[in-house]
Amino acid sequence: MVHALTQAHRVLTPQGLLLDLRPNRDPGGRRAKLLDTYVVTQRAEYEVGAAVETSSYYADFVAADRAVERAIRRQLFSLSAAEIFRLRWYFRTLGILEETLAKDWTGTRLPAPVRRRLKGLLDRHPHAQIAVAETFRLNVLRKR
Repeated sequence: MVHALTQAHRVLTPQGLLLDLRPNRDPGGRRAKLLDTYVVTQRAEYEVGAAVETSSYYADFVAADRAVERAIRRQLFSLSAAEIFRLRWYFRTLGILEETLAKDWTGTRLPAPVRRRLKGLLDRHPHAQIAVAETFRLNVLRKR
């Protein structure tokens, strides 16, 4: 990421903005991160537990934080704003969620009790969707 920030600085116009959007590491300092999981119907939302993002991404989160800090210390950028917010991913079916976990979110697992609750609620509400909420960080960096 240090190389990417250096290249962004090179091509940005003076006072240009760089938006750094990425998953935020767990604010409690734990290496595993919990992703709240819901079943969403037209009338209600049911929390069913949490998917668990294992520590496999933790080193990447720390490295990204350090790269931004280093770029600011080197005075390549100043931090104009920083926001932490919850981003929701929606899945039409449990099969699509499981496929995403297997192919794209390989460091995230769905515990068996959460899977059972999802299946039970989806059986009762066939038009419902699954929502998985994750904390994201947005840093707005201005070229110096």
